[in-house]
Amino acid sequence: MEDRSFSLGPVTAMSKATTYTSRSGIAACNDKDLFAFMKDMRNFGTLIPEGAVTEWQASEDKCTFRIEKAGIVKVELSGARPNSGIDYVAETFLTGKVSVTLNIEPEGAEQSRVTLTVSAFLNPFVKLAVGEKALIFLNEIISAVENFDGYGKIRGYSRSL
Repeated sequence: MEDRSFSLGPVTAMSKATTYTSRSGIAACNDKDLFAFMKDMRNFGTLIPEGAVTEWQASEDKCTFRIEKAGIVKVELSGARPNSGIDYVAETFLTGKVSVTLNIEPEGAEQSRVTLTVSAFLNPFVKLAVGEKALIFLNEIISAVENFDGYGKIRGYSRSL
């Protein structure tokens, strides 16, 4: 008897993730203090551009907020590399799960170089709708990190501001 079953075979590849990387910025504090500050998600509220989000809520390792046209965003700490990087997982109705990585490098005794990378599997329509808005938003956050006026308070950081 002839086998007439149909099989697609093993799945060997998924669609390629869309990745956005911010420009590199300089924070006016060392890598250890910036790492501790950024690892506590309660501090994000001080960095988010004015009017960019509403309904802000945060704990040490999670936060939620609303972005116009994207809805509720849930962000959770997912990993950390002491003084050099922090990984987060964000989720929205529009994009599904998104990987966010904050990279920190020492830049002298009292400065740190910082970049943000976001990676997501976006369908073509969402990718078109998001366009360059994601990169613009990431660069606004980098600007907020550069212009934050509370670095004097976080030297030897141990708690949220």
